[in-house]
Amino acid sequence: MKTYILAVAGVILLSAVLTMIAPSGRMGKFIKGSMKLFILVVMISPVVSWVKGGTLDLSAASKIASDEEYLRACAEKLAEEDEAEISAFVAEEFLVECDVEVARKTDAYFTREKIRIFVRGDGINAEDGHKHILTDIREAVEARYGTETEVT
Repeated sequence: MKTYILAVAGVILLSAVLTMIAPSGRMGKFIKGSMKLFILVVMISPVVSWVKGGTLDLSAASKIASDEEYLRACAEKLAEEDEAEISAFVAEEFLVECDVEVARKTDAYFTREKIRIFVRGDGINAEDGHKHILTDIREAVEARYGTETEVT
């Protein structure tokens, strides 16, 4: 019902604007008449669908299906950008090379589900040969990106 009212109001506002800027001669009368006809069509369209289908559904125009394939492609693109950023962050902060996999949801915010980091080599920092840095990497990435992280 809300969409129907907004559609009618929008058409009436459009009609008012066009009426104000329309010329005063024959063309102006034609434009004004066309806008009146357009308003009538918008106002009667639910009644026509009711006669054809037997139900008076005013919300049919407001149903918008989401395009899951597009959302998935957007999530993958953002995940690729995250992977490059996280890989650079780990290389800069911990001086190790790694492969990164980021999983994102296809919700409205494309939130990160999980980050997986695969450290190349043994994961031991060359400067501190005794220190195993996988835990440090996990904690730093979780703190920076706020997502559950798995480091192997």
